[in-house]
Amino acid sequence: MFNETRVGTATVVEFVRPDGSVEPMNVDLHYRSDDPHAVTMRFHARDQESVWLVGRELLADGILSPAGLGDVRLRPGDGDVLFLELLTEDSHAVFQLSATELQRFLDSTYAAVPAGREVLDFELLMKDLLG
Repeated sequence: MFNETRVGTATVVEFVRPDGSVEPMNVDLHYRSDDPHAVTMRFHARDQESVWLVGRELLADGILSPAGLGDVRLRPGDGDVLFLELLTEDSHAVFQLSATELQRFLDSTYAAVPAGREVLDFELLMKDLLG
């Protein structure tokens, strides 16, 4: 039997508007051991919500150096600042977040599932896909 572990935290990031001004935005980060390579980021803006599935390794790599080539990119800024870019066909959003807070969250995910020990429960995955 597979035991699922969940890790989550709520934080505030700064949405960087095209004019350079910033607006605080609540973000929930969730990790599940039954999907060990992914982190769910749920952005809350007024009455809207946007959900992005981001690779845990991309987040870890982006704390130290630019990471991501596709629709999710993360790079370090000055001090404790990280820049997260989310791209779609018709939009481009940039957020500033704390490297310390992200590292703390990632540390808790690695405590649940250490790097290199990620194992997918294919039976559970197939059940989810077919059910």
